[in-house]
Amino acid sequence: MKLTYGEQTIDLFGKEHFPDGPPEKVVVSLSGGCDSSSLTYLIGTNFPNIDMYPFHTKDEDCPIDTERAIEVHQWLQNKFPKLHDLKIYTVSTSDPVWQAKAKEAMASPKGSVVVNGKKVSMWGTLNGASKALQNRDKRSKMSLQYDAPVVMAMTSNPPVDVQKERGFYEVAERKRDPGESKLKVMDTIDKGGLTYQPYLRNDKKFVAGVFKEHNLMDSLYPLTKSCAWSQTLENCGKCFWCNEKEWAFEN
Repeated sequence: MKLTYGEQTIDLFGKEHFPDGPPEKVVVSLSGGCDSSSLTYLIGTNFPNIDMYPFHTKDEDCPIDTERAIEVHQWLQNKFPKLHDLKIYTVSTSDPVWQAKAKEAMASPKGSVVVNGKKVSMWGTLNGASKALQNRDKRSKMSLQYDAPVVMAMTSNPPVDVQKERGFYEVAERKRDPGESKLKVMDTIDKGGLTYQPYLRNDKKFVAGVFKEHNLMDSLYPLTKSCAWSQTLENCGKCFWCNEKEWAFEN
């Protein structure tokens, strides 16, 4: 199904990736941010018969995100009965075992991707790699348990000139820069399972369009949290996610 918001279009569960039609069930990675919230909303609205099995990874180093995810899930579950109960896994970005795995992964050939012809790090920091690897582990578990793809809401970065002009280019993940990238909309997880990322070629203005056109700015939007650095409900205003969100939702 082709959906257009913010002058950008996705083909949600289109034939390119689902030749036999939309799946009967999916796993939903629900972070508590506005990206995953909007994608869950679109699935529930346009594919009401799909069973959605949501999960969240609770980072012991930033537990406030989990409170947002729980509230977002409750709001969405009240609206969409096919959204099942939220499974919460606990992870720790600073876990020394995962830090060691992250260091090894960052040094390996698989720890980088090619964006616009240049090889760049898959993750910007060691902590970022640690959390990403733990999240990947949980995605694999959920995908295999339910025999269903994990639907993720990763978006493309804003244009590079916007990032530089607004001063947040240095804190952005290069793998998400717009242009030619080897990241795949449908991809396999190395430990088993599949991920499906329909937003991958679209930036966050698509997400903003979903919230605005469905009149969610006064209901669902205030429940979300995208800030990566703040340990409270207040946004730091400095991290990539705060800057990206401000850019996407302005006007």
